[in-house]
Amino acid sequence: MKSVLILGGTQFIGRNLVERILGVGVYDITLFNRGRTGRELYPGVERIIGDRRTKDIERIVSMNWDVVVDLSCYFPEDLESVLRNMKCEPDKYVFISTCSVYDPNDTRILRNEESLIVECTHEEYADTTLATYGSRKAECERILARSGLDHVILRPALVYGPHDPTDRLYYWLYQVKYLDELLLPDNGERKFSVTYVHDLVNAILRSMERPTRSTVYNVITIPEVSIGDIVRVTSTLLRRSITGRNVSPSFLKEHGVRPWLDMPLWIDGDHFTYSNERIRYELDLVPTDMLESLRATLAYYDAREWQEPTYGMSTSRLRELL
Repeated sequence: MKSVLILGGTQFIGRNLVERILGVGVYDITLFNRGRTGRELYPGVERIIGDRRTKDIERIVSMNWDVVVDLSCYFPEDLESVLRNMKCEPDKYVFISTCSVYDPNDTRILRNEESLIVECTHEEYADTTLATYGSRKAECERILARSGLDHVILRPALVYGPHDPTDRLYYWLYQVKYLDELLLPDNGERKFSVTYVHDLVNAILRSMERPTRSTVYNVITIPEVSIGDIVRVTSTLLRRSITGRNVSPSFLKEHGVRPWLDMPLWIDGDHFTYSNERIRYELDLVPTDMLESLRATLAYYDAREWQEPTYGMSTSRLRELL
């Protein structure tokens, strides 16, 4: 039985991954995290409580792991610390990156793994703001590439599904369930890519199982989807009749509505789209149908009794704009 170290493992992606691994039953897993969430989860799983940014890292780097799955690395220094102190090299290091590493000035659609990624300046290296997230992840990728370890880098887009704490896609599901009229920027037609969490988990498992010598994969469920698509499918599943009111970018700007932050999933452009051809053909990953993934996601929120989203503008603010 292969020994697997999971850095993280009790939040969104990690929780779905651990649940799947426990169901498979062919891996001996150990979790290393700070213990701030999910302490009650997985009572039979080995767990090491510690912070990778402290000397706690010494508790894992002296042990022998067949596979390391790194879900929780956001700073280059943190990855360097793990690699520098690791006394026994794992057979494979699976690193969860992001499509945010791609150069935002590249306006081509459906960018693939060979497309240009951003640099990371000295100032960005240790910066803690969201603005440098992509730069820091890109630097982590370069560090791993220089390490000589056999590794797989997985780049998801916006991840959605059960246990999602961000509420970015949920913002729209909630509106469809409770509102009769929605503001749709650019008529809800701008395209972007999304990643269903179960597809990302499948990609991680296949990366662990298959011989893939130091490879990068975009993990994309739907390369081109729109807010309008999500609203239409959700309306069908919830049997709701929704009126969409088109709104221009200039109107949103005039009223101080920030793309993506106040109006989740909306960016004034169609170039945040990424190809999934490599992972489909090299790992035989068949993406989940949107109808199926949204049905499962809605069932998850049904069980949670549809709390108001914490992301995006409030319902009262939306009604003011309408």
